[in-house]
Amino acid sequence: MQLYLMRHGQTVWNAKGIYQGRSQNRLSELGKQQVAKAREEIKDKKIDLIFCSPLMRTVQTTNIFNVDRKLKVIKDERLIEVDKGIFTGRVKNLTEDEKKLKDSMSKELGMENYADIYNRTKDFIEYIKQNYSDKTILVITHGIIAAAIDLYSQGKNCSDYKYDEMPNLKNAEIRKIEI
Repeated sequence: MQLYLMRHGQTVWNAKGIYQGRSQNRLSELGKQQVAKAREEIKDKKIDLIFCSPLMRTVQTTNIFNVDRKLKVIKDERLIEVDKGIFTGRVKNLTEDEKKLKDSMSKELGMENYADIYNRTKDFIEYIKQNYSDKTILVITHGIIAAAIDLYSQGKNCSDYKYDEMPNLKNAEIRKIEI
């Protein structure tokens, strides 16, 4: 199975260095341009359907990408952004103590931990392998979730990385992987 992973285009909060978490943020003008450019870069690639996170920024990215193709789109909760708990809406210039708290990914702070991320991305991949093994799929999601899917496809686990050290995708970056 061929899979293309795509991170949403830049949002206003991305530009300001704010942790978005599961907030409903829109793409910036630059983000819209990034997605249009990415769409052009793979316009000749065969894609059968699109899965996307249900958050506004990924839905906008999907709509821009899909404007000419008119592919079937499936919104999937397993692709939603990592819950950043109390850090959602915070500027990324945290104190050392705050960084340690964020890196703990503590459920007590309303955060999602690595086991949760791994389990839902694994579940998603196993689902598409069982149901769409003959398709080429574009997954439009968030940086950490795309990284977790990519790592899983390589037999690696996201828990081997610190949150800010995950092999993240840039805004509107597309990465092809084999599942």
